[in-house]
Amino acid sequence: MLRPHSFDGMLDKARTTLDDAIGDANSAVATLAGHARDSERVAAVNFPVEEALVREAVELLDRWKSVALSLVKELDHATEELDLQHRRLFNEKIGLDASLLRRRLARKPMKPDEIIVSLEATLAASAELDLLFKQAKPVFSRCFHECELQLEGAIERRRKLDIQIEEVQRRANALAEKLMYQRRNRPSSRHADLQSELEADYRALVAEQDDIRRQEQELQSRRTVRQRLIDIYEGLAAALNNQIAAIGAMAAKLTVDIEQRIALLKALATEAEPASATGSRTAAVESLIQAFEANVLAGHDLAARKAHVDAVFTRRLEPHLLPASADPGGVAEETQPEG
Repeated sequence: MLRPHSFDGMLDKARTTLDDAIGDANSAVATLAGHARDSERVAAVNFPVEEALVREAVELLDRWKSVALSLVKELDHATEELDLQHRRLFNEKIGLDASLLRRRLARKPMKPDEIIVSLEATLAASAELDLLFKQAKPVFSRCFHECELQLEGAIERRRKLDIQIEEVQRRANALAEKLMYQRRNRPSSRHADLQSELEADYRALVAEQDDIRRQEQELQSRRTVRQRLIDIYEGLAAALNNQIAAIGAMAAKLTVDIEQRIALLKALATEAEPASATGSRTAAVESLIQAFEANVLAGHDLAARKAHVDAVFTRRLEPHLLPASADPGGVAEETQPEG
């Protein structure tokens, strides 16, 4: 019997990458929350460190998405091969072009029990990946909503700083008019007492002007820091939002692909030896089959539903594969983050 394809290496990589991505996303969001709680600490932000932290989190999110995407596609490709093997049980020439016909003897059709073993290995990997999606989506949704909430607070604090800056600038303008008026209306040297008094007032106004300038510089500095933090974490929020949408598209495709695999498994069960039909299924595969059997709509209109989720999958995750006339922006409801 042929040895079934193993997805263990890809699954291990997916688990490790997901754990790293979750850890970095949580750390970045917690750091932003710390800035939100401690206004004094914001002035001492180490931006190179801050930017590196968020950049690494975004890179890990992209890496996890890439690994999961490859695994979904690899499972789909394996299913296509097994479906072809199933059809070749009835016609050995199906799926073979002229150049391959010469090699058909070296690659005979698989027996039903061999297809079942490989299909169950594919289903077991599908179950593991489905669990990873179920683990990832709520965590990234929480991180996104926390990040969005902290960003709203940071934007509100920036707005308050803008109001304070405007107020200080109004005071500075009013003071400049007073100083201009005093310079234009200085008394002559014959009125020494009055001149001395006005000079004292003038010096007080100049000192007040210097103080206002210092206040404005401090407020502008604080606003610059806030704006830079907002720019950094808006990138993280966008990456998390995209991640949630990507997981939604991948999970939706995987769900329909699992139905396709179980439907194929049931078709093979009538052609294989009774012992091979159930074999040594894992608990995860048994659970998927039981859920399929309990769902009265499972397998209904499967071809059309698969075409739809495949289209959403390509539009969301591989827009470069779309025809030039296609609209990659028309992504369906799967793109919306969930709480």
